[in-house]
Amino acid sequence: MTVPDLGNREDLRNIPLVTVDGPDSRDFDDAIFAEHTADGGMHLIVAIADVSWYVRPGSALDKVAYERGNSTYLPDRAVPMLPEDLSNGLCSLKPHVDRAVMAAHLWIDKDGNLTKKKITRGLMRSAARLTYTQLQAAQDGKPDATTAPLMNTVVTPLYEAYAILKKASQNRGALDLALPEYKAQVNDKGETVTVAASDNAESHQVIAEFMILANAAIDQLLDEAHAPCVHRSHAPPPEKKLAVLREQLKAAGIDAPEDTIKSALDFKDVTEKARALPAEKAVEIIQNIARAQSKAKYDTQEPSHFGLALERYAHFTSPIRRYADLLNHRSLAEAFNLGAGGLDAAQKGRLDDMAAHINDTELRSVKIERSADDRYAADYLSKQPSRDFKGHITGVIGGGVFIRLDGIGCEGMLPVKFLPKEQYEFDQGKKTLTGASSGHVFRCGDEMTVRVKTADGLSGAILLAPANDNKAASAAPQPKNRHKNKYKPH
Repeated sequence: MTVPDLGNREDLRNIPLVTVDGPDSRDFDDAIFAEHTADGGMHLIVAIADVSWYVRPGSALDKVAYERGNSTYLPDRAVPMLPEDLSNGLCSLKPHVDRAVMAAHLWIDKDGNLTKKKITRGLMRSAARLTYTQLQAAQDGKPDATTAPLMNTVVTPLYEAYAILKKASQNRGALDLALPEYKAQVNDKGETVTVAASDNAESHQVIAEFMILANAAIDQLLDEAHAPCVHRSHAPPPEKKLAVLREQLKAAGIDAPEDTIKSALDFKDVTEKARALPAEKAVEIIQNIARAQSKAKYDTQEPSHFGLALERYAHFTSPIRRYADLLNHRSLAEAFNLGAGGLDAAQKGRLDDMAAHINDTELRSVKIERSADDRYAADYLSKQPSRDFKGHITGVIGGGVFIRLDGIGCEGMLPVKFLPKEQYEFDQGKKTLTGASSGHVFRCGDEMTVRVKTADGLSGAILLAPANDNKAASAAPQPKNRHKNKYKPH
């Protein structure tokens, strides 16, 4: 396989498109550019690796990619959907070399409304491979040798476009449930060195807003062309989950009358109120809001996305790692006469089944990734037996409390048997655990100082015990209720 000739492709090689990824990334599948237009708006380009050119329907590569459905990312390795020769080679938009792309041209007005859109197949040459930290440093007035020459033509316009898109996103009520993500850092020997929060610079949001706009525009383009599309569908939260969430919000002091908090703007309002709370309480409430949401899925019939407050939304921007994106690239190629590699009749006829399959593979990968994160975190904690950790209660059951460790992000279980020896009364409605004689109350959001009792790197299980200087429980006595469940340490 080789990079195709220009032929009928759009020549983008003189446009300073750049990739922006993490420092350890090796596959660069999306590049962006922005410029002002004469009418006061902006022209954006989101160029995506042209995977459909290389991976044709029914080929051996295609069959393996479909079976995997997506790439899976673990702390010490990645299991890619495509062979590395493609994902890290021909389909990686490396700087200063020609690469085949699908390019979404997007025009927005000063309010962030999409006024025009176009899809082309092109040939690009990345002007630079940037990291999120590098891009943010340039925006903050500290450009380096790579970004300094790009300030006026690349960096400043990107952030100006981002500001417009972000405001439009907020105005329509898109959910912002972003919280710190904690990842294990693994050395060459496979040992967990530490667990730390991922970089959360504003530059991440720059890329996210460009990708969201492109994904929404592609769904619109396919709809206008009456072409097949695998949507990224997200339904509103079910009423059962909303009822639970309202109770949780009331307990946190956030007004949540019955039959409210249904629209995207309602959720935006309660999220903003949650962020005004003390940090850990805010994290707890935002996590509860996230848990109340329906799960996004791939669907050929329902195009809307509640969380992003968009009427149409699809995945287009990561065909290296998501098969749904590859299907949409193929549909674009066929619908807009962009050349070989279009969606064939066999795949058209079973898109519903294919969407169901990639939903299953996504769920499988999420479970594997979460399990791996838990195991590496437990492995790290197993080496910290005498260290005290600050944490906050995230869940309460009759048998004990769940605690998220500050600065690490993982959760462990503190069972009742490790608490001071007395009877404990569990209130199912309020989700509290109260010492019958001491009156000490354990509730979500309370701070605790704990020590790791045991941590199993094989299972990911973490067992906690109170540290000597524990200040977790409230000392205010509570009235007893004989109808509550009682638990006593063994």
